[in-house]
Amino acid sequence: MRTIALRRAIHALSFLSLLSCWQHCFANDRPLLRGLTSEDAYPYNFQMRQKIDGLVFEIAKLLTSRSGYELKVEAQPWTRALQTAKDNPNVLVFSLARNPEREQHYHWIGPVTTSEVWLFKLKSRTDLQITKLEEVKSYTIGDVASSSTIALLQKHGAKIDPAPSNLSNCRKFKAGRVDLIPFDPNGIKIFLHTCGLKPEDVEQSLHLPRDTALYIALGKRSDAELVQQLQQQFQNIIKDKSLQRLHEQWKIPYKNP
Repeated sequence: MRTIALRRAIHALSFLSLLSCWQHCFANDRPLLRGLTSEDAYPYNFQMRQKIDGLVFEIAKLLTSRSGYELKVEAQPWTRALQTAKDNPNVLVFSLARNPEREQHYHWIGPVTTSEVWLFKLKSRTDLQITKLEEVKSYTIGDVASSSTIALLQKHGAKIDPAPSNLSNCRKFKAGRVDLIPFDPNGIKIFLHTCGLKPEDVEQSLHLPRDTALYIALGKRSDAELVQQLQQQFQNIIKDKSLQRLHEQWKIPYKNP
């Protein structure tokens, strides 16, 4: 009896081992796609404890998985991420606002969500009053290098002090080295926390009139078939309401594209 029971146990373990191996091998059979993002654009894409997360990260994972790929994402300084995706085929980069400067360099998947941008000032700066866009020329604005808002602000005469990251930009803002910073109100609390500020330390000053849509993009050298697959899957996640459900999970207002 003991011999029979032992044989059954060995067979069961062997089966589980084979099943585990099959699942592992099957997962690894999926071709890899590389993704690039910024590390501090909460709640759309961000890095916390060495892990990438965020609404658009989840959307990118869903699109690539349904297209038969495994997505490997890393955070990079924004200027480098944009350049890498532009120069190399089949590299996803997100989340991007679409503007004339970027239009010809990428294939666009989306819009996957929307993001408003406001100019924020320190509440203690009672000397700083701004009510219309034309007044930005009187102030120094801190912004992340390669941000989509820079062209808009420069068009109206603003002096831009570029920073390599949101964290660096926030530190300059806190120290008074820049007067205003553009940011999405959905992520401002987390952003301020990174440099030791509280939400009550700042206030919204001016809404920036720009296209609010955000996209996932691939450089123009990317395979047409891959781009078509991702665009088709994007339409599918709209139809089956997966896109809406992800917005609800992240508590971000959903607008049907």
